[in-house]
Amino acid sequence: MNWLTDANVCPGLFYGTPAQDGFLMRLRIPGGWLYPQQARKIATLAEQWGSETIQVTNRANLQIRSVHTIPTLEAFQALQALGVAAQNPDVDHLRNLMASPTAGIDPQALLDTRPLVQALDAYIQSHPELVDLPAKFSIGIDGGEAVGIGTRSAIGWEHRYNEIQLSAVLVEPHDRGIMQPTVTHPGYQVPPPTPYFRLALGGDKQLWETQQLIAPEDCIPVIAALIQVYLDYVKAADPSTKKPRMKHLLKDWGLVAYLNQVKARLQQPLMHIMDSRASNATLPYGHLGVHPQRQAGLSYVGVGLRLGQLTIAQLRELAQLVETMNQGYLCLTPWQTLILPNIANDRISEYLQHLSSLGLSVSANQVDAAIVACAGKPGCAAAITQTQPHAIALADMLRQQVTLDRPINIHVTGCPKSCAQPSPAEITLLGTTIEHQGEMIEAYHIYLGTSLKSSLPQFSGIPFANVPALIEKLLKQYQKHRNYPDESFNTVITSTPFNPV
Repeated sequence: MNWLTDANVCPGLFYGTPAQDGFLMRLRIPGGWLYPQQARKIATLAEQWGSETIQVTNRANLQIRSVHTIPTLEAFQALQALGVAAQNPDVDHLRNLMASPTAGIDPQALLDTRPLVQALDAYIQSHPELVDLPAKFSIGIDGGEAVGIGTRSAIGWEHRYNEIQLSAVLVEPHDRGIMQPTVTHPGYQVPPPTPYFRLALGGDKQLWETQQLIAPEDCIPVIAALIQVYLDYVKAADPSTKKPRMKHLLKDWGLVAYLNQVKARLQQPLMHIMDSRASNATLPYGHLGVHPQRQAGLSYVGVGLRLGQLTIAQLRELAQLVETMNQGYLCLTPWQTLILPNIANDRISEYLQHLSSLGLSVSANQVDAAIVACAGKPGCAAAITQTQPHAIALADMLRQQVTLDRPINIHVTGCPKSCAQPSPAEITLLGTTIEHQGEMIEAYHIYLGTSLKSSLPQFSGIPFANVPALIEKLLKQYQKHRNYPDESFNTVITSTPFNPV
């Protein structure tokens, strides 16, 4: 494999994706679980390749930007040995297996999904035919944790549905075909509800609820059947066109026809859902801060990151911190934040002091806790504006001028593709250029709430120099007109007429 000539638009590890400031690399981190020895090696290699920062992505992967040195075979082999690179490079381009970042530690969880995620990753790596899957094909596993993903995400703007989404629910005995007696004898106990996975299928901004239940032990064969039928559809498509996505299959065949073909490949029939109880998710960014674990005497800490970025020094220090203080790991989240689990309750204050010394915050009320930005110029060839420095400048100004008591999701995107956040934010800045005093300068169209869907921005072609003051006024007007602290930004702007300018 030639790392340079096998470049792909969608970043991966075993090929170089060109950007305006070098090459971009993406490491798959199944489930988002990153262990200290893995983190240290990634930091060392990133430094050798000429990069200064590492970024958590919106699918809980890691991106290394500004790569200027071609990786060696030994570097790839080292990452493979540590489990942060696919043993089969052909399938490394596939998007991450997503799981709740509090899997295995969340008091609300209905079951521990970590073994399933590991088994699915092993299945993907051992089946080279999966190379024909589109790069963005993804699988989400939600165990009913308070920090929900996919269909249970607590984030209002979050609808980047996975192609295959399993969400844990509790099913009563009568809904599993177990008849309960009308008259019970002394000592009889009604069987407790049992956790199953509810199957949903998605693509982009569409979701298909299948009304099918899957027992945890049947997940691998069911997912395998779902994938194999989908691959047959992909292989039958016109090879001169882009690979069809799951949404195309469902539109062409319909949900029932697709499921019938899947069921024909299974030995165990799927169960139709009648009634179930799902766990509730937390408030947006509610995972930040200190939270008790299901393990007695332990807590986890959610850490906010500015634009998902960590310096190499911060990554090294975090690896050392979790290794020496809690024998734990770093968990990357889809919201470009971190969760640090297994902290003894009597060492919480000491832990927080260490994080503060690294310049890291655990507060969900920080202005930049919910600011998301794509790579932008010069990191992306398609970008129109310098989204990363603009987002940082915006956060710095707002931190001085506005005090928030809840995070407001602001998305800064350099082009209409919205790669960093493929769905409407509470405030979206869409990059453009305008003519000013005879020259072209960078500017933004500003959308509020879901107005992005209508392609009608509330404010058009605002030079970036004027953007921070406008956003400041929007936020202050929101705080002034809301009826209660947790009332959403979208609700206020759609129900209360106000002029921020």
